[in-house]
Amino acid sequence: MFEKTRVNIFAPTTVLFGLLLLSIVGAGPVFAHGEEKHAEKSTMNQHMQAMMAVKEKIPEEYRIMERTPIMPDETSLERGKELFAQNCALCHGDKGDGKGPAATALQTPPANFLDAEHSAMYNPGEKFWIIGNGTGETGMPGFSQLSSEDRWHLVNHILFLQQQSEEGQPHGKGHKSH
Repeated sequence: MFEKTRVNIFAPTTVLFGLLLLSIVGAGPVFAHGEEKHAEKSTMNQHMQAMMAVKEKIPEEYRIMERTPIMPDETSLERGKELFAQNCALCHGDKGDGKGPAATALQTPPANFLDAEHSAMYNPGEKFWIIGNGTGETGMPGFSQLSSEDRWHLVNHILFLQQQSEEGQPHGKGHKSH
């Protein structure tokens, strides 16, 4: 009987000790995962870190826009190409590869629209928002002076450049209707 009482006295302590040990051992992977994510972010290049920061700022109504409201027909693509040459090529390059004449002078490199993984980060609505508002994180100015329609033409052109790149087609041949 004495032993039974003794076991009952230590049982709560044993349970508490076991729980404490389990919580410490179980927390190891949680802390390691957190450090791993932190290390991953710190090794992420400066441009990608800036892009992630921008994505967090984009309002929800733009995040859900998976399509452009303007059909990417020949007229839209040609208008987008003209606007791109006038407003974007200086930094992003004529081909959209991020190698425009001003690119080397920028602290954060401009987006390479031909990099499929990079370009997939933003949907059409997010691209539209960025064109209109710019990004302090990457240094891109906003082009709010462009009408909504013109910004959608630019988005169509950028998506077309990406599509051409993925298909391995040359970029300087003009646009074809979809």
